[in-house]
Amino acid sequence: MVTITIPDVQGGFTLDDLADLPHCVRWELRNGKLVIGSRARLWHQRTARRIANLLERQGKQAETEVGVRASATDSRIADIGVFHQEPDDVERAWHDADLISMVVEVWSASSDSKDRNAYWHADRGIQEYWFAEPVKGEKWAARVTIFKLGRTASGAVDYVEQRIATLDELEREA
Repeated sequence: MVTITIPDVQGGFTLDDLADLPHCVRWELRNGKLVIGSRARLWHQRTARRIANLLERQGKQAETEVGVRASATDSRIADIGVFHQEPDDVERAWHDADLISMVVEVWSASSDSKDRNAYWHADRGIQEYWFAEPVKGEKWAARVTIFKLGRTASGAVDYVEQRIATLDELEREA
């Protein structure tokens, strides 16, 4: 069991306030509010690993559970983050959004609305977003929707759907 001591702060947390939290705790900051997440289920873990391996076979700098930093009080953990280039500091836990070219979120019941709503990543200029979700009735299958940053029909900058494929199809193509 891990005992966590949360510092007492006024006006909201910063990444520096929480730097000493144990690494076994998955957390994000949302406008200064601490959000603690649960452990991923097996389907989620396997799907994330398969996608990260697929992206690495394509020559991309893909890592799992990448901390994406927008500001000192606003961050997210991407199930998979792809860096434009290999990071210089391998000890860093939080990376500025402009270092990230792509984010992959793997569906979880506990974060369904966050996973399906990629506006946070789009607002930070991350060029590509993949969303993987289970295929009903198929134990390990995943459907992946691929989005790229672009302009919607209304002219707004947002993710535009490019393709939907099964993870099996994407792995065969790699």
